[in-house]
Amino acid sequence: MIEATPLLVAAVKFKWQKDEKTYDYFIPGDLTVAVGDKVIVETARGETTVEVMAIKPNSEMAQKAIVRLVEPEAVEGEEA
Repeated sequence: MIEATPLLVAAVKFKWQKDEKTYDYFIPGDLTVAVGDKVIVETARGETTVEVMAIKPNSEMAQKAIVRLVEPEAVEGEEA
């Protein structure tokens, strides 16, 4: 019998938010996410970049998963 591993949840905040409200998104098993990371999530208006504010063990509010991590842009003069 295979047991399902529960997915961790990221509490994220949108750029336009003025309050401290966060929205929960599942973290895919193949993705490593930390507080402060920028990630792409799917919304009713398409994909957008949000900031991870907290990592939680579970959530009853999460319905969608993070799409991908935003790769930091290489600083000029640094090797990738």
